[in-house]
Order: sequence, then C-alpha cells, then structure tokens
Amino acid sequence: MQLKSCFIVLTCLSATLVACEQKAASSITLTTPAPAVAHDTVLPQATLPLAEPTYEGTYTVQDTAVCSLSITITKQADTYSFTTSTTRGLVQIEKQDSETYFTFLGLKGTDPKADVEAVWQDTVLVIQNYGNSMNEYLRFAQCDAKYLELVRQQQ
Repeated sequence: MQLKSCFIVLTCLSATLVACEQKAASSITLTTPAPAVAHDTVLPQATLPLAEPTYEGTYTVQDTAVCSLSITITKQADTYSFTTSTTRGLVQIEKQDSETYFTFLGLKGTDPKADVEAVWQDTVLVIQNYGNSMNEYLRFAQCDAKYLELVRQQQ
C-alpha cells in the first residue's frame, strides 16, 4: 500500500519529531530537527548600558499618623544633596550588587548620633527606624514604626 505524503508531529516536553514522506506504510522515516530551545533556556542578549535611575524628588512617609517625615533630594552636577524640615546635607550613594544604599550625611539619628542610612528601591526609600535588643538604635524618635517607607511624590 502506498501513501502519498504523511507528516506525524509528536510534541512532548518541548521536543518535536517530524515524519516526512512515507513511501509505503511499512517504511516510515523519522527525522529529528535541530534541538528546540527549551522555554527556560536563557539566550545571550546584547548588553546595553543602563541609564542611571533618577533619585531626585521629594520622598514622604504616606501614613502621617506613623510619622510626618519628608526628604527632598536634588542633584547639581554629579552631587546629590538633601533637605528636610530641619536639616540639609549631602547624599552618598553606594551600589552593591543589585541594591542601592543612601547615606544622608548630616542627618543624624536620635541615638546614636550617626548619619541616617536608607535603601533605595525604585521610587521608595526604606529606613529601618530602630534596632533590637542586640543592636539598639533609634533614627527618628517622633516616628512610631520599625520601617519607614518614604515614597517619591509625583512631580
């Protein structure tokens, strides 16, 4: 018995087998195409330089019942500075792996009197306001939350 043309496609776990041109029912030729790329395979991509994020803006604690704190960050040339209702100073920015850390030089915590640090996450500054019994400190006595999230306001 002759078959004109027959294609069999089997798909299993992202692998595909194709049967091409059968001449007789008793003789089936299977050919294996080039290996398919698995869905979880990461293909190399061209590396483009990333634009530096914009840190400028006014960051505010959204829940004023927790704290009424606002920090404005500005940039002049390559230097960032900050202003609060009581203090002005410079912002030191440090990148480690995928994290970005801010140190507000001149903005002192309540106890000890050390520069306040924050983690920058997209458009939010996160400040750990106080420590624990093994590492006691307090950044802002007027704020009643362990973590302060200051959200950058729309301009």
